[in-house]
Amino acid sequence: MPYTTALRIENLHMTYKDLAGERFSKPRVLSFFERENKVNDKELLVNANMELMNGETLCIGGPSGTGKSALLRVIAGLNRPTAGKLYYFGEYIPPERHTALEIAKRQVGLVFQNGALISNLRIKDNIALPLHYHKKGSPKEIEDKVNMAMDLMRVRSQANLFPHQLSVGMQKRVAIARSWAMDPKLLLMDEPTAGLDNYNRRNLLPLIDNMRILFHTSIIIVTHDLLMAKELNCNICFLYQQQITKPKPFDYWLNSDTDISKVLFRDLHRNI
Repeated sequence: MPYTTALRIENLHMTYKDLAGERFSKPRVLSFFERENKVNDKELLVNANMELMNGETLCIGGPSGTGKSALLRVIAGLNRPTAGKLYYFGEYIPPERHTALEIAKRQVGLVFQNGALISNLRIKDNIALPLHYHKKGSPKEIEDKVNMAMDLMRVRSQANLFPHQLSVGMQKRVAIARSWAMDPKLLLMDEPTAGLDNYNRRNLLPLIDNMRILFHTSIIIVTHDLLMAKELNCNICFLYQQQITKPKPFDYWLNSDTDISKVLFRDLHRNI
């Protein structure tokens, strides 16, 4: 049966200790998902659940320090939670296989907030690097894929420049192009509009939405830019009080009387 969900998270627990790298650098086969009740293990998420449908875009908001970026790292396999189950395209990934390499094999890509471009590589080579590393085709096929990715994100004219020669907005586009070139079925994006002026922000959002429309890519975006959910016409959920709220449209949150709306949408009420 074809899968209908790109991602399902069940009963996720995550602590500050999970983010410190101890669990990632010292794998514990099967046992690392066992709950540990230590006083200094402050929990960011407790019994959190989330589901993303195939081809859906979802924004995740919330106050700073609630674990939004950390959640993306867990989904990408870069960190391991204290407990919980994660399903990718209908497939459960057991604890001993929850690694960045295993998740990447399932065509899950992550775009870091700072872009994470390699400073001494030209733009076209930054995009091509993971394709060469994972042997994703012949040199000609990789070149064609890189050109397609640059065209999609409108950075083809900057192909021979180095990252430091680009604006922040262009660097973000290149980082997205690099992830897209790997044919992600699920793309994770951390604050893609952070640091952008209004012009670059307005130009970036349609390019992101094109991936969903043209290629049916499932997308999760962590953001403080709550208006993005309205402009992308997608649902938004929040990490709030150690839980992941149910995803709802932007207008639902804007007009509701929940604590989240009162705290996070206060300024938006004045401007919309």
